[in-house]
Amino acid sequence: MLLSRKSLTPRRCLYLALLFCCLVLLAAAHWLWLAHLPIRQLWMPSGIAELLVFLIILVTLVFTQMVDLPKPIYLLLTLGFSLWVMSAGVDVMDEITRQPLWLATWGEDMVRVVGMAITALGFFRLLEHFVRVQGQLEQLAHFDPLTQLGNRRFFQMQAERMQDEGLSLLMLDLDHFKAVNDNLGHSAGDAVLRDLGALLGRSSAPGYPVRLGGEEFAVLLPAMAEDELLHYAEALRLAVAKRLAPQLELTVSIGAATLLPGEALDGLLSRTDKALYMAKHGGRNQVALAQHEEPPLWRQGR
Repeated sequence: MLLSRKSLTPRRCLYLALLFCCLVLLAAAHWLWLAHLPIRQLWMPSGIAELLVFLIILVTLVFTQMVDLPKPIYLLLTLGFSLWVMSAGVDVMDEITRQPLWLATWGEDMVRVVGMAITALGFFRLLEHFVRVQGQLEQLAHFDPLTQLGNRRFFQMQAERMQDEGLSLLMLDLDHFKAVNDNLGHSAGDAVLRDLGALLGRSSAPGYPVRLGGEEFAVLLPAMAEDELLHYAEALRLAVAKRLAPQLELTVSIGAATLLPGEALDGLLSRTDKALYMAKHGGRNQVALAQHEEPPLWRQGR
């Protein structure tokens, strides 16, 4: 968790205690050694505003101690807020004591500026960290970590984007892949899947190759005519047979289909999956084109 009581370690608790002691000593030094102003000054609008600023910065500093952050960011924010809260404390005491000019300038204004600058730098670093983490989460959510191809979620999102302008689909399945895992081990099988992902990434333009799961892959393409789609799929089949682990003589079976007018994505997936089944059960290492399914016939009532 980002926010956790466990983050408030004994060292951080000690730091907050020391900071609190410093603030108390700062107030005591002002009260003992500087001329007093009427205490009611503190409850005037300007005094209340300074007090609220002090409390807001202090609470934010405490909150920073309760958050798990990368160490450089934590140190920047802690140092920046600490200087800022000390200057805010001097600002509050300025309402009830008569401060010399050097103290108002250096102890209040300059320390506040330095503290704010360091805090701003910490926040910039924090934003960079969040952007980087967000990118990593996006990568994990939409891409397969083994092959670096899009995953099933990416496939669904991209297919929905392409649906209106027309869409063709290839579904690929590695032939006899189970034998690779059984005979050579899963590490060898992972290497084959990784190499196939790289091969599809190089050979699938202008399409979007994805890994649906296991040894099953797909390529989303702009809508193509049947002969063009068959030519594209056949070139991909030959590329796999020639370049993917030639010593293992691996091949793929491919099902191909183009989205029909008025057809839902589920219909396209079903037809392409049936074509892949035909390719595998027709001898493997071949391309099968999906058939156009006839619309259901309805009996008219008398």
